[in-house]
Amino acid sequence: MFINFLIPFTQRSAFPYFALALIFLIIFAYSVRKDYRFLKNGWFLNLAIESFLFGLFIWTRQLNANLFQVTRFVILLLIASVVILAFYSGITLVIWSFKMSKNAKYRSRYRFSTHLVMSMFTVLCLLAFIQLAHINMPKSIAGLVSFVPLFVIYLGFVFADFMTQTILVNLIGYKISLRRKKYAYLIILGAGLLKGDQISENLQNRLQAGLNFVLQHPETKIIVSGGKGSDERISEAQAMKQWLVKKGLLTSRVLMEDLSTNTKENFQKSMKVIRDNKTKGKIDQLQLLFVTNSYHLARANFIALSQQLPINGLPAKTTRNYLASGWFREFAAILLIKKRQHLFVLLLLLINSFIIALFLGLTNA
Repeated sequence: MFINFLIPFTQRSAFPYFALALIFLIIFAYSVRKDYRFLKNGWFLNLAIESFLFGLFIWTRQLNANLFQVTRFVILLLIASVVILAFYSGITLVIWSFKMSKNAKYRSRYRFSTHLVMSMFTVLCLLAFIQLAHINMPKSIAGLVSFVPLFVIYLGFVFADFMTQTILVNLIGYKISLRRKKYAYLIILGAGLLKGDQISENLQNRLQAGLNFVLQHPETKIIVSGGKGSDERISEAQAMKQWLVKKGLLTSRVLMEDLSTNTKENFQKSMKVIRDNKTKGKIDQLQLLFVTNSYHLARANFIALSQQLPINGLPAKTTRNYLASGWFREFAAILLIKKRQHLFVLLLLLINSFIIALFLGLTNA
């Protein structure tokens, strides 16, 4: 068991791990203060929590047996929760990836993520079956495929980073929504229409969040952003404006951006609308916001950051039935954004596995 593996480490001092946790926490605080939209913020916070828990495990082991049992139970519970979530996430993500790979609309967009996840998960399941069936595999072959579980663990850390960052930006976004500042524009990011012209529940949540905000900020104008898809009869922006006007918002307060096809273009083309609207003052001096669903907020913030846009995101509710698939879709997109990083890690693990296999093959020769 994993806890038993940690027992030998309890003979060491807990201080270095508490110190490490503090260092990561300071780095996290500095990074968030610099810009909370960095994806790496999730890494720093997770590393701080993990270092602290490990230090706590060692400290309670040395201090008091009863306290150690409580700490051990809590850590076991956390590990079990993570394993269960990882197992559920893996199965769900593979099913989702399979569906995306069959859908021509998303196949090219998510090809890297779907192929990566499906191939790793398939090989991992095969290795698990070999282990459970007690099938003897040559040591050199075992060494050669050792990169698979290691890379899956790495992807687990990436997913944990994404989840932590998503929670973080939602909390900060909610806090921003309560500020009594004057905001010039609020961009509502579009989403696909149902049956060609109907607002989905998640898009309605975005619109409602935007409407609630501008009713409290009469100086703020809304930009509805979203083009017309091949399976849509009207643009997303037009459908969104119609919904807002029906809710009583003045037409003059709603500007349309109806050419974008993705989140990156949502921002780029919405900023053009702001410039064309003869806005007074420089763009980088304006107070700008955007609204999207909670599952989409981390990636949307990162895209805005990558374009060096002075804009913050506000969270809108995500429907319960879409929460899991929405998060997995975003995780797949995050994998695509950091494609080179993941391929580099995979290459390092492949080289390491090849060296291990070569060593085992020579020693057994």
